[in-house]
Amino acid sequence: MNRKILSVIITGVLFFILSGAQAATTLMQIGRSPFYQPPLTTADSLIAMVQSQKNAVKKGFEKAGRPELFAPFTSQVGSVQIDTVEFQKGDNFEWMFFKKKGKGAVRVAKDVTWGNDKPFTGFQFDIESEGKVYTFAVPLGCGNIALMGAKEMAPVDPVPASVVVAPNKAPECGMTVVPTEAFCGEMVSVDASSSSDPDGEITKMTIAVIDAQGQVVSEKVIEGSGLAGEVAMPCGANTIRTTVTDNDGESATSAACSVNVNGMERIGFLADVGYYNMPDPGNYLFGRVGMEYKFTENWGILGMIGGAPHIGGYDGVSAFLIDLLGEYSFSRYFVNMGVGGWISDGDDDLETEDSQLDFIVGAGARIYGEPEDFNASLFLEVRAAFDEFDDFVDYGRFGFGVRFRF
Repeated sequence: MNRKILSVIITGVLFFILSGAQAATTLMQIGRSPFYQPPLTTADSLIAMVQSQKNAVKKGFEKAGRPELFAPFTSQVGSVQIDTVEFQKGDNFEWMFFKKKGKGAVRVAKDVTWGNDKPFTGFQFDIESEGKVYTFAVPLGCGNIALMGAKEMAPVDPVPASVVVAPNKAPECGMTVVPTEAFCGEMVSVDASSSSDPDGEITKMTIAVIDAQGQVVSEKVIEGSGLAGEVAMPCGANTIRTTVTDNDGESATSAACSVNVNGMERIGFLADVGYYNMPDPGNYLFGRVGMEYKFTENWGILGMIGGAPHIGGYDGVSAFLIDLLGEYSFSRYFVNMGVGGWISDGDDDLETEDSQLDFIVGAGARIYGEPEDFNASLFLEVRAAFDEFDDFVDYGRFGFGVRFRF
């Protein structure tokens, strides 16, 4: 009987030791399982990460068993003091968010200790909730949110009633941006007049343009109560974020004051390859390269040069092409109309060989890619000389091709 009791005791002790060992994590390297990429560089990039990954952050707090900290964390991180510190070997964290190899669902490691002799750089800041101060750490290289610990808030000494001063309340930020998609360099209106301050007035707004990596690429400060301004639309995908400051110097932003915008290029490069048939008969391959200029999102102009080598049929000769086309696009479809030079060294007395000024019409549809990225379209095109409309059926050139936009 004593042996059985001793065996049970030893088994329980081993289970307790092994369970404790499995619960602890020794971290030796930053960045292998990042919660967020690219690496953080500034406090603004940390705030942008929290805003853009809000659902994942919420899931992390739930998995860490502290869902009640999500709301104060996300509401205070934009206004608390964020310090950049060096974390040393032996520093311990109660838990830490991560994603395995930077992908998939949010995971939580508990009882994490930094075990490398070389320190790592990260942000450290405090969040207050229900009478406690929670200290958080976020390594710059991976964005993993970690809880270092918590302590009771220091008691506040009572102030005599005659000198009690109500604490300043932070302003509340609201914003509209028009338009959210425009050509690069066009002016974008930013209106924060819906912002308010419960115990004073807003005296300043700061408009920041933030790129896809979370870096502030431009900033504009507007003083006074007129909470509206304009900024030039940057190229590509960016975020416009506004911060308002009250008459006591306290600043605030919010999710409503962060809007994604997209700047489109007016000028693009393109190339055509295709085939023409002249019923007379004559067969041609053709190729053109050129540029496109967008006046509006729907209207543009294409200028192209190229060649049309004659490959078959007993009429016609090879030609050099100079074409200028107007374009109207809608959804993934487009129509073209314009003029083109068909320049050859053939017999000017033969309508199938002479150089001529053509009237060109065409239509097509995008079959691959998105408008702002590399894409390809199929198109039909007909061209005929202005002085040969009466013989259009014989001497017109009917073609199809593929258009690549870069």
